[in-house]
Amino acid sequence: MALAASAAMGANLFGMRDRLLGSATPEARPAAVSRTADGSATTPTVITEPQETVLRSQPWWQRVATLEGSGPTTSAPFTIDDAAIQWRVVWRCESGNLVVREPAASEPLVDANCPGGDTGYSTETGPTSLAVDAAGPWQLQVEQQLDVPLVEPPLPAMTAPGTVAETTGSFYRMDQSGTGVVTIYRLADGSAALRLDDFFVTPNVDLEIHLSPLEAPQTTDEFLSVPSVEVAPLDVTAGSMNFTVPPGIDPSRYRSVVIWCPLIDSAYAAATLVPAQP
Repeated sequence: MALAASAAMGANLFGMRDRLLGSATPEARPAAVSRTADGSATTPTVITEPQETVLRSQPWWQRVATLEGSGPTTSAPFTIDDAAIQWRVVWRCESGNLVVREPAASEPLVDANCPGGDTGYSTETGPTSLAVDAAGPWQLQVEQQLDVPLVEPPLPAMTAPGTVAETTGSFYRMDQSGTGVVTIYRLADGSAALRLDDFFVTPNVDLEIHLSPLEAPQTTDEFLSVPSVEVAPLDVTAGSMNFTVPPGIDPSRYRSVVIWCPLIDSAYAAATLVPAQP
């Protein structure tokens, strides 16, 4: 009987293990389609409904609302996603005092002297608004923390006349898991942009996207043996995302893309860049 019970648990027969111990697989949820909750940061020709996925990202901050004023007010309503881990108000004020409250909360999110700036946190989800008591100008940025993938459509400039997909590559493991495809575009105005598609890397905070002159680095020591350049911080570790290459960086001078973790000096994953097919 003990062997039978062990086999049933191991095979998760009739969902027995999940009911008793909980599932190791997270619940499927829709991916985010924009870095803003209302999608205003995305301007594609077509936005398709995101598919649900069990894949998870390193938690990242999505913009919900931007509020500002000069004096007391009650904000327009906004909604914190039920799946949000937490949310925050990033505030700045110019003079007097600033107090920011949720309608039903016993303690304020913000209670501070001005001038200054900081962050207040909450975990309540659903529709809400903020009551602001202030004696001078103030600004509030409301952001919610999610752990679903971000699936952005390509930037309109990536499909505009005159834009060329110059190089592409598939990610492989270095110190951690990494999958997906990177494409680097030369945009019609001469600038460059980088896109990750169907991407995943082992989650961690403070990851960075780097360009390396090495063709196919295999170890952290090899990656560190020659200088690289940072393209952008990588706050979302799953999905399909766009990044602008900073002015002054010429991607054609580099032969690979590396996901770098400066926190622990570790090269997580890399992709060798080859000419993209027309």
